[in-house]
Amino acid sequence: VLWAGWWSFAQQRLLLDSFTPALAWALAFVLASLSRHFWSERQQRWIKQAFSRYVSPNRVEYLMNNPGQLELGGKRQHCSFVFTDLEDFTALMESIDPSEAVALLNRYLEEMVSIAFRHQGTLDRIVGDAVAIMFSAPVVQVDHAQRALDCAMEMHAFATGYARDLQARGIPFGLTRFGVHSGEVIVGNFGGQALFDYRALGDTVNTAARLESVNKQLGTLICVSDATLSDCERPVPARPVGRLVLKGKKQALLVYEPLPEPLPAGHAPTALYQEAYDAMRAGDVMALALFERLHQRHPDDPLVALHAARLAQQEQGDLIVLSRK
Repeated sequence: VLWAGWWSFAQQRLLLDSFTPALAWALAFVLASLSRHFWSERQQRWIKQAFSRYVSPNRVEYLMNNPGQLELGGKRQHCSFVFTDLEDFTALMESIDPSEAVALLNRYLEEMVSIAFRHQGTLDRIVGDAVAIMFSAPVVQVDHAQRALDCAMEMHAFATGYARDLQARGIPFGLTRFGVHSGEVIVGNFGGQALFDYRALGDTVNTAARLESVNKQLGTLICVSDATLSDCERPVPARPVGRLVLKGKKQALLVYEPLPEPLPAGHAPTALYQEAYDAMRAGDVMALALFERLHQRHPDDPLVALHAARLAQQEQGDLIVLSRK
């Protein structure tokens, strides 16, 4: 328009006002562009918020910043995992109104997942009342072991308090078991061109799940491997469970039970337990007497009862071979 006005004056000696319509069109373009920009930003925020309810927020953020990573394939990476499972929830569903049980479960899962997100964990999956959390993927975290342990301990504190409050109201809400393990896995997008599933594959994942399950046999609520505990710069107090040989495996895995503060009711003093454990590990004949004495004083301590029973059956050392998952 401006060029046409200049040409009319230069060639035809016609003085036309081309500035006003050019300015109007320019303003219309700017306003339309800004409107579309704000609408697009709002739509992207809505999409991000919506997908964050299905996928971990850090995963959504990572894909928005790295769209090229949305492709099939995986890579080797050192990660940590937290697996949880709620005991006896099926029985709870049968004993109270199902809608009430679902409401209680949703409240429980909401807080558990929120704790994981506060520690920058990636939600791997929710299966019923079980939760799997992954650390150091997709974004590498050098302190992933510490994050995983801290996350598990905060989850444990919440889950224990939540169950205690509901039990005080007469609702038989069960306790939560935890398994924590670290190691190398293959992490990436698996599936097909139509559907991606971002996941970690490898023995480390299976071991973390098995550590959660083995709590049922040990009587504990949290089992963390030495692979995780030794990588923590600020580990929580813990006592050794033993060198576990999980069913189907050949190599033993040193496992610990983290101890929240204050010490759970019924647990033996940590120093006395450690003294008895060291004697057992060394093959000292006095180990049985030490554990039996502890068991008499602290009959509700599950690990004391476990080792006292093992030693009474002529088992030696801290190697525990598990016959079932």
